[in-house]
Amino acid sequence: MISALTIGLFLLFMMLCVPVSIALGLATIIGMLVGGYDLMMLPQQMAASVRSIELMAIPFFLLAAALMNAMGITQRIFDFATALVGGLRGGLAYSNVIAGMIFSGISGAAVADAAALGAISMKVMPRAGYPAPFSAALVIAVATLGPIIPPSIMMVVYAITADVSIGRLFLAGIGPGFVIAAALMILIWIMVRFGIISSPQRTKFSWRFLLSTTRTTILAILAPAVILVGMISGWATPTEAGVVAVVYSLFVGIAYRTITLAGLRTAIAETVEGTALIMYIVAISSALSHLFVSEGSAAQLSKLMAAHSLDQMSFLLLANVLLLILGCFIETLPALLIAVPLLLPTALSLGVDPTHFGVVVIFNLVIGMMTPPMGIGLYILIAISKVPFGKLVMACVPFIVCLLVALIVITLVPSITMWLPDLLMQQQSLKPK
Repeated sequence: MISALTIGLFLLFMMLCVPVSIALGLATIIGMLVGGYDLMMLPQQMAASVRSIELMAIPFFLLAAALMNAMGITQRIFDFATALVGGLRGGLAYSNVIAGMIFSGISGAAVADAAALGAISMKVMPRAGYPAPFSAALVIAVATLGPIIPPSIMMVVYAITADVSIGRLFLAGIGPGFVIAAALMILIWIMVRFGIISSPQRTKFSWRFLLSTTRTTILAILAPAVILVGMISGWATPTEAGVVAVVYSLFVGIAYRTITLAGLRTAIAETVEGTALIMYIVAISSALSHLFVSEGSAAQLSKLMAAHSLDQMSFLLLANVLLLILGCFIETLPALLIAVPLLLPTALSLGVDPTHFGVVVIFNLVIGMMTPPMGIGLYILIAISKVPFGKLVMACVPFIVCLLVALIVITLVPSITMWLPDLLMQQQSLKPK
């Protein structure tokens, strides 16, 4: 009862346009007061939840992405993708997908991808003849790759919350990332092939342009590989890999001669702000999760699922429906921290691999950045593109359907997620020491 009241209050505060961080705190405090809990538990639980060495990876990954963005790496990546597939019909749309995959391996956050790629795409694509609503919707859809392709901020948070290996989770996102990208490319091909969107004249393919953009982008493209190799080989923990990412980003800036003091200041300021917000949400959500555990909400949910004799796939499909609804009303990270303590115990009791479950949950909730009323991606692209809200939502519909198909495939075929971590790392679900 207290858990339902707390979630209800949180949704009410969100509908009243209370900032998510404040809404979480208010709902948790009121729930504890009504339930008769000692409020001294709140600061104690919040402080304990952020005393994790793995959480230190978050500011380092944020700083690495901010440095790359401040040094103009996003434009170089987009130019490389355009050189690679710009000669195809609908080439600029394909370029967005490829650029999004590469930048996702640097940023680790959907919002960062949407803002960085949107700033470039919304200048180039409408000028080339693509409809502005389609261009904006494509950028949001591509941004969903950010938390899936490693490194990923959400994966770090999920791994700590669910007590699973961050390295395995990073590897598990690679297969689904390619599936999502392939689904988006197929949708673009269908829309261009059948005239659903106008297809501007393609650019002429040039080996010289491809080679020159490859030469100026190769260091940025290698950034995700540097991080993953370090973690998989065991010579770097997630936090140490974050430090390596920052050092590598600085090396790239020096090599490209694009690093400036102003850029450094901007990157550090963005990192401090982003880290403070994420850590606060993690801390207050931990207190909320503690309330759920104390109330026995997860155990009650497990008993309810068992009473209806749900198998793994039935549970995953039902969980997807619940998460899709949750993602429409709550921002991605708070939704993750609310849903995992409630759903993960049931998933484990049914034998669902926590790594596979994590990828499904994260991708599901990220789709929410395209869905009203809470879709943060919609508001970012409205600000960048000036496309009216209604037109942008309508343009997002085909992409939402496409992403839902990819979600179903990833959910029903666990091997897409698990084959790479099982191949390269030992069968383990505990996080590394």
